[in-house]
Amino acid sequence: MKAKLLPLISLLLVVAFVLAACQPAATPTAAPTQPAQEQPTQPAQEQPTQPVAAEEVTLSFWEQEGDEVDVFIDQLLAEFMAANPNIKVERTHYENEALRDQFQTAALANAAPEVVRVPNDFAGPFSKLDIVAPVDQLFDQAFLDQFFPGALEPAMVGGTLWGVPDNYGNHLMLLYNKDLIAEPPATFEELIEKAKELTKGDIQGFAYNLNEPFWGAGFYGAFGGWPLDENDKPQFNNEAFINYLKFVKSLKDQGVVPQECDYNCADTLFKEGKAAMIINGDWSLGDYVKALGDKLGVAPVPPINGKPYTEMTSGKYFMVFKGVLDDPAKKDAVVKFITFMTSADVQKRWLEEFKRLPSNKEVAKDPLITNDPILAGSMAALSNGRGMPAAPEMRCAWDAWRPALEGVMAGTTTPEDAAAAAQKSADECVATLQ
Repeated sequence: MKAKLLPLISLLLVVAFVLAACQPAATPTAAPTQPAQEQPTQPAQEQPTQPVAAEEVTLSFWEQEGDEVDVFIDQLLAEFMAANPNIKVERTHYENEALRDQFQTAALANAAPEVVRVPNDFAGPFSKLDIVAPVDQLFDQAFLDQFFPGALEPAMVGGTLWGVPDNYGNHLMLLYNKDLIAEPPATFEELIEKAKELTKGDIQGFAYNLNEPFWGAGFYGAFGGWPLDENDKPQFNNEAFINYLKFVKSLKDQGVVPQECDYNCADTLFKEGKAAMIINGDWSLGDYVKALGDKLGVAPVPPINGKPYTEMTSGKYFMVFKGVLDDPAKKDAVVKFITFMTSADVQKRWLEEFKRLPSNKEVAKDPLITNDPILAGSMAALSNGRGMPAAPEMRCAWDAWRPALEGVMAGTTTPEDAAAAAQKSADECVATLQ
C-alpha cells in the first residue's frame, strides 16, 4: 500500500511547488511616516491635429489690355499665386469687342470666366443681362471707401455698383506749350483772350476735337447738364444743352478755334509746336512728352463762368461672373484676387511703370504724382471729372448727340432745334432697348 502511495504523494508535491512558484510576489509595503499626498490628475494630452488644407481653386481671368502691359500683369499673377498657393489664375487676352461678346456668350451658357477686367461701359450690357455680380455681394463698404467716389461712379448702373477699379482716368485736360504760353489761363474767359492773341501766322492759339461729343461733355457739364439723368434717361432738350451748343459755336465764330478741326488736327498742331493750347486725354501724354519734352504743360481745362469743365472719367474695372456667388470657395478666391489686384501697392506699381493714375485715395497723394508737374496737372483735372455713364442708354445719347453738335457747328441748325432733335432721336433709340 505504501509503495503505491509514494509516487502519488511525490507528484502532488511537485505540482504544489510549481503552483506556488507561479503566484506573483507580494509587494512589501511600509507604514507611511506622514499622510499620503493625493496625486493631481494629469490632463489628457490632446493629439496634434493637422491643418485642413485649403481647397484648390482655379480662376479663369480675361482681360483686354494692350500688349505693353502683358508681362506686368503676368508678374502680378505670379506674385498672387505665390502668396496663395491653393489658387491658380489662368489669364486669357482678348481684344475689346471680342471679350465683351465672348463673355456674354459664355455667361449665358454658364461657362464664363470667374473674373474679367474691362472698361466701365461693359457694366451696362453685363448688368442688363444679369451675368455679373453686384459688388456689394462681394465687398463691404470699408473696402470700397479706399476708392475715389468718382472712380466708382462709372461702373454704376441703376444705382448698383458692378465693378472695382484698379486705376482711374481716361479724362480730358488742357495741354499747353510753354514756349508759346508760360502759364495756363485761370479762367476760360482768359483762355479765349490768350487764344485770340496767339493765333497768328501758322500758330493756332487753341484747338480741340470740335465735333466729338466726348469733348463736348465737359462744356455741357459746365452749363449744368449731363447726358443721362439719375434714372439713366437721355436729357438734351433743356436750357443747359442749348447754352452749351451756343457757347461752342461762339468759339468757332470768334476765331478762337480753327474753322474745322478733328482729333488729328489738334494732335498734329500740338506735336509740331503750332498750337499753344489743346484739349486732349491722359492717353496722349506719353507722345506729347516725346514731342515737346519740358515744354509740355498740363492743367485742368479752366472753368467757364465759374463752373468747372466737367469732363467724363472712367478706368478699368474687375467684374465677377454671377455664378461665383454660388461657390463659396471660388467666391473667397475671387475676393482675395481682386483685393490684391486693386491694392494700394499694386496701384502704385501701375503708377511707377505706366503712369496710370490711381483709384485709391491714398496713392493719389504719393510724391510720384505730387512732385511730377505732368501727373499733378492730370490729377487736378481728374478731380473736376464725373463718371462716364455705363448704362446702355448712353449709346443712344452718343448717337443722338453727334448730329446735333455737327449741325450747330456747321450752321445748318439752331441750338434749340438741335436740342429738340437730339432728345427725340435718343428717346426713340431707348424705346428699342426695352
